[in-house]
This record gives sequence, C-alpha cells and structure tokens, in this order.
Amino acid sequence: MNDTLSFEEVRRAMLLHSIYLLVVPVMLVFAALACGTVVTDSAFYVCPTRVPPTAGPQPTYLPGTPIPLPTPIPPLPTPYRIEPPQDFYVGDAVFVGQSGATQRLRFRLQNVQTLPAPPLAGSPRNLVVWSLEIRNLGSADYETVPVALMVITRLNTANRDMNGTWNTSEAAMQAARITNQNYDPLTPGSTRVYRLAAYAPAGNVRQFAYLLDGSSNRITWVNATNPSCSADIAG
Repeated sequence: MNDTLSFEEVRRAMLLHSIYLLVVPVMLVFAALACGTVVTDSAFYVCPTRVPPTAGPQPTYLPGTPIPLPTPIPPLPTPYRIEPPQDFYVGDAVFVGQSGATQRLRFRLQNVQTLPAPPLAGSPRNLVVWSLEIRNLGSADYETVPVALMVITRLNTANRDMNGTWNTSEAAMQAARITNQNYDPLTPGSTRVYRLAAYAPAGNVRQFAYLLDGSSNRITWVNATNPSCSADIAG
C-alpha cells in the first residue's frame, strides 16, 4: 500500500511539473486528463424563485358594506437559469450533474484579483490571481488538476479586446505565493478551494474557462457579479 501511495504521489508530481512546461494545447489536454475525471454533463446555474406570499387573516365586513375587489397577485417569476454557451458570473453556484447522480459537482469562481507585474520583454502585463471552489455532491471521487484545466480566455486592454489562452504557470504561482496545493481526489461530500495564478497582458480580465472534459465541454465565467440574482439553489 505504501509503495502504491508513493508511486501515485510521484506520478502526480511529475504530471504537475510537465503541465507547467507544456505549451501545445493538445498535449496539455492529454496531460490534464491523465489524472482527471472526464465530465460530459453540461453546467447550469439556477436562481430560485421567491417564496410565494402567505395568505393573511381574512377581513370581516358589516352587512351592506361594499366588498372590495381582491388585489391581483402577480405571477411568480420563472426561475432564472444560465446554461452554456452563456457565461456564468463570479460567485454563482454552477452545478454539473443532476441531483442523486453518481457524478454531481458544484463550481464557484471567487476572489479574482489583478496585480501589477514586471513587464515581459518590454510589454506590460499583470498577475491574475483567483480561486476555484469545487464541491463533490456525487457518490464517486472527482479527480482534477485545475492548474491544467482552467485558463483566462478574454481580456479588455486599452486598445482592443483580446481572445486567447493564458495558462497558469509555475512562475505566476510562485509570484502569488501559492504553494502546497492539494490535488488528491475530491471525495464525495467534500469541498476544496484551489488557488490559481497566471500572467496576462495588462488589461481587465473578462472571461475564465474550466475544461470539464479537457476540450469542448467547458464552464465559462465573465469577471463580474451576477446582475440579476445572488441566491443559490440548495446543494
């Protein structure tokens, strides 16, 4: 058992180091999936409806007194729902998988910070730091290496909007003083917060992406709070 654990620790350490060195996206995906759980379900966010008003005491009227017409009650709002390709928002409780499923997860992007960083070859850049909270609501372990699966995909600069892929890096993680991250399998019922950091051209970060299957099935967030809803559904 000790030999197995030691081998697993070495495998993960080697994989994590290789992730930082790889620059070809296809190879990065293969490295990430080597110790990750492939998720094929789509993500969604639902804001609950308001609680229906409770009926109050019924008034009594004297004989011969006109009875006023009842005040119409507006219909209850339809639950506010976000699904890909629409972006989710910072702080949204984003679910993947249905209630009771073997694989059910909740993701929450938190604490996005943009810090000044030394220029690279004369080009200004920032250090972007953020947190990703993942809760395993299913009945099976969830394996993930967020430093390989989460990237910055859109920036607003002084001159133009930029679409691309800005990955986490070992240098950025060190600059943000992020060390000793736990990438062990996330067991059912547990929650873990992963801290991440990446260098990006100077500007405002507009979009993050997390690759659920290492490829096209992804969660995207806009770097803003939800303007329509701040509540969560249970889970």
